[in-house]
Amino acid sequence: MAPPPAPWPRLRESWWVFALAGVALAVFVLGLVEDVRCRPARCSGTAAERLLSLDALGGLPRLYTTGLFVAVAVLGWLARTRSAGRAELWWTAVAGIGAVLAVAKLVSAHSSAKGSSALGTLVAGVVLTVVALAVLTVTGRRWGVASAQPMVLALGVYAAAALGLDAVTSFVVSLQDGVGPLTRAAATFAEELGEALAALLLLVTLRWNLPAAGPPASLSTRRPPG
Repeated sequence: MAPPPAPWPRLRESWWVFALAGVALAVFVLGLVEDVRCRPARCSGTAAERLLSLDALGGLPRLYTTGLFVAVAVLGWLARTRSAGRAELWWTAVAGIGAVLAVAKLVSAHSSAKGSSALGTLVAGVVLTVVALAVLTVTGRRWGVASAQPMVLALGVYAAAALGLDAVTSFVVSLQDGVGPLTRAAATFAEELGEALAALLLLVTLRWNLPAAGPPASLSTRRPPG
């Protein structure tokens, strides 16, 4: 029989998850209010708009999600140091994915690519996601990485949120005859908050599945003297 699912950690161990989720709601709701309030020619260029705008470079909403990916990269590297053999390489890939996502979010790479070709960006994103998840699944199974399945699932959820919400909101907006500032702000809010919560899920999954600390692999695999 399959083992029962692991229980959710107690509050003293998981409080930071609720804290980060609360911060996300506060930051993105404030960003939505600011974007709706700052309609064209109202408060363009103000410090509050630059700080709270939902998709502005250097704004708090974008920096929040970027920070989650930085944490994923750091924990992925920590998992690498706690692993041995090919599992070390697997966790290196996870850390690299976290770093790439952090940089892409910081510089708004997806929005820039979408501005050139929305359909091409979507297709490229889906292809890259499928290939990356397939490689992580196969190598994780072959190399005996115990956390491969939940990590791949969390990465898939994030990819679905990042690509799917953008596609859905773009489709809904395209059905309207006229798109006003409120509609654009609501669409951006749904995309950015959904992506942030999916990134938080990825971070939580990595934290709960972090390999246990132990002696360095170089020492644990060293032959005894004599």
